[in-house]
Amino acid sequence: MSGPRKPLAQRRAEAETSASRAAGYCALVHPEGGASCTRWPHSDRRHIDHFNGRKQLGDASGTEWFE
Repeated sequence: MSGPRKPLAQRRAEAETSASRAAGYCALVHPEGGASCTRWPHSDRRHIDHFNGRKQLGDASGTEWFE
């Protein structure tokens, strides 16, 4: 192993991003936290978390934000 070990929180955050990317998501984290973009990788500035921030169970999307 080379260099000092990364803190656990940093390793977890990197693992979450890596898993989201592997699943085909954009994975950009919302600036206020609590959501990450679940759209496929895209070039526009609109981001949506389809799972977090929904008002009701049947809503198609939840938190939306722009970069």
